[in-house]
Amino acid sequence: MSTPRVLVVGSINVDLYQKMTPSTIKLSGTPIDVASIKGMTLPAKSFAENQGVAQQLKAANLQCAAGQEEALLMKMDGPFDQKTGGKGANAAAAAGQTFGCELICNFGLASADANKMLLADLKNFGNVDTGRCGHIDGPTGTAYILLFGDNDNAICLLGGANQSWSSSSTAEGSPLHKAIKESVAVMLQREVPDIVNVEVARMARALDKPVFMDVGGTDAPLDERLIPLLSVVCPNESELTFISGVETQANGEVKKSLVREAVGALKKKFAAAGNGGVEVLVTLGAHGSMHFGPNWVKASQDHECHVGRYPLATPNRKPKDTTGAGDCYRGSYVAARYGEGKGVADAMRWAAAAGSLSVEVEGAMPSMPTRKATEGRAKQAMLPPTAEFAGTSTGAQDSCPPAVLAITAIITVAVAVTALLQRRR
Repeated sequence: MSTPRVLVVGSINVDLYQKMTPSTIKLSGTPIDVASIKGMTLPAKSFAENQGVAQQLKAANLQCAAGQEEALLMKMDGPFDQKTGGKGANAAAAAGQTFGCELICNFGLASADANKMLLADLKNFGNVDTGRCGHIDGPTGTAYILLFGDNDNAICLLGGANQSWSSSSTAEGSPLHKAIKESVAVMLQREVPDIVNVEVARMARALDKPVFMDVGGTDAPLDERLIPLLSVVCPNESELTFISGVETQANGEVKKSLVREAVGALKKKFAAAGNGGVEVLVTLGAHGSMHFGPNWVKASQDHECHVGRYPLATPNRKPKDTTGAGDCYRGSYVAARYGEGKGVADAMRWAAAAGSLSVEVEGAMPSMPTRKATEGRAKQAMLPPTAEFAGTSTGAQDSCPPAVLAITAIITVAVAVTALLQRRR
C-alpha cells in the first residue's frame, strides 16, 4: 500500500496575473472597475452578473448572452504574467510541503505546453503525486488574477478541463476511489462541478475519511447534497456570508459578533440536514482564523478557538501577493491535523505560519513554503490580536477552551494510530 497522504480532488489553472491601476481592467479597450469583486474568486458567469460589474458592462454595451460569459472574459487586454495555480493544485502543493499529497485533477490536451509547466511546478513545490490525473480534450482551466494596489486580489475563472469530468471517474473501484481509500483526508473546493464534489464526499464518508471543504471558487449557495457529507467547512469571511446568508462585516470591517452569528446560522442549516457535528474553520485575513467545534453553540464560547497571525518579513511588513494564501492555509492545516495528528490549535498555528510565508512571495504555487521554512516561522512569536478579536484570545497567540483541547487530543491519538497502522500494511 502507498504511503498515507492527503488527497485533493479539484482544480488546476494556468494563472494569468495583471497588476491594476488602481482597480481597473480593460475589456476590448473599455475600462471596467472591478473593486466590487475584491477578495472574491468567481467563475466568468458570476463576474458578469456582479452588480458593480454588470452596470458598467451595460453602460459600455458589453453585455453578453447566457453561456457567453467566458468569451467576454477572454476579451481582457494584457499584458499578463503566467504562473501555476488553481485552488486544488495550490492546496495540494501546501499539503505536500507539510506531509504528503496526491492531486486528482484534469489537464486539457489543448494546453500541452502549459501543462508541462504545471506538472513541473507540482513536482517542485510539494512533490505532489499526479499519476491518477485525467487528460482530456480542450484547454486546461485558466484564472485571471487581478492584483489591486494593496496586493489584495480578485480572481476570475475560465473552467476548461476543470469542468469536464466523466461519471466513470467517480465510480467505485476507479482510480479515484482507490486514492480516497489510501488517503488520510480528502480536500474539496468549488472550482469543479458540484456533482464531482458530491460523489467524492459520498465515497469518502463511506470509507470513513474526513472531508474538508473549501467553499471558494464561486459565490453560489453550497450544494444541499454536500451538507450531510462534510466534516469541516472552511470559508473566509466573505464566503461565510455567501453560504450562511449572514453578513460578517459592518462598515467594511469584519466583526467577531457577526462571524459568530453567521457560523450559528450555518451550523443550523447543517443540523437540519443531520450533520450538527460539522466543524467550521473561518479564515479572517489580518484577524487570523477561528475554529468552531462539533459541539459549539452560539450562546457559549466553549468549543471555539481563535489563532492570530505572524509578523511578515517583507520590507514594509505588508503582503506582497495574497494569491493562494487561503489555499496554503487550508492545505497546511489539513496536512498538519489529519496527516501529522496535530490538535486543532496547533494545526491552526502551523497553517498561520505557512500562510504568512506565502504572502511574502509573488505567485500562487511558488509561494507555498517548504516545511523547514514553516517550522522556522512557527517558532516565532505571533502578533497581538487585533482590537476586534482581542477579547477572543488570552495572550498574543490563541485561545482554545479546555473542551476543544481535550477533544483534539483524542483525535490526535486516533489519527496517529491510524497512520501507523496504514504504514504497516
